[in-house]
Amino acid sequence: MEPVAVKFYYFSQIHIHTFIASILFSILLLLIPKLFKKINLRNYGTFLGFFILGFKILDSVYRVTQEHEPVYNVIPIHLCNFAAIAAGLYLICKTRFLFNLAYFLSFGAAFALVLPGVVVYYHSFYVYIFMIMHALEFVAVFYGFIYLKDKIDFKNYILSCIVLIMLFVYAAIYNTIFPVNAMFLRSYIAPFVSFIKPLWFYRVVLIVTMLFIMYLMYLPFSRKKKVIEKQKEAGHGGSCL
Repeated sequence: MEPVAVKFYYFSQIHIHTFIASILFSILLLLIPKLFKKINLRNYGTFLGFFILGFKILDSVYRVTQEHEPVYNVIPIHLCNFAAIAAGLYLICKTRFLFNLAYFLSFGAAFALVLPGVVVYYHSFYVYIFMIMHALEFVAVFYGFIYLKDKIDFKNYILSCIVLIMLFVYAAIYNTIFPVNAMFLRSYIAPFVSFIKPLWFYRVVLIVTMLFIMYLMYLPFSRKKKVIEKQKEAGHGGSCL
C-alpha cells in the first residue's frame, strides 16, 4: 500500500517532537568530548564533519526515494544546503573561512527549525531527518567555538556576504532552468510575507534582509574586538607612566 501524503503544520505534535529530538541529539554530540576526556578533539571534529556530509547525502537520497521529490529539487539550492556543506567541510578542513561561512549561513537553519520548509511528508521519519539535518549545522559552529577555539573576523564576514550574493545569482539561474524555488526567489519564503509586492521588490527585501541578519551576527564580535583594542591601548598607556 502506497503511503499517503500528510500535510505538515507548524508547531504540530510531530514538529515539536522532532524539534526536541534534534536539539537533544545535537547536545549529545557536543557533550561527547566532555564525557570522554581523552578523545582527540580534531579527530572527533573530522568524524563529525563526515557525519554531517553523510547525513546530508542521506537526506537527499531519502527525499528522492521515499518522499517522491525530483532529483533537481534535492540538489543544493537553498541556504541551509550550502550551510550544511560548509559546516561539514569546516570540521574536516578546519579553515577559518569555512568556520565563518558556516556561522554566517547558519541563521537559515534557525528559521528552518522553527518554521520548517516541509509542506507534506509521506513518512514521519523524514521530518526527523529534516530537523536533525538543520540542527547539525549548529553542532559544527558550536564545536568550532567551544573545542577548536575558532574566531569570527571581519575579512571572512565580508567573504561570507559575497558568497551569499553569489548563491543568489546561482539560484536565479537555476530557477530559469528547473521549476523550483531556489533560495526562495521564485515565490515567497513563507505565506506571511506574501503582502510584499511586486515580486521583484520582495526579492530585494529578501536579499537585503539576509545580508542585514549576517551583519547583526557579526556585531557582537566587532564590539568585542574594539573592547580588546581599547584594553591594549590602555595597557600600553599605563606602561609609559
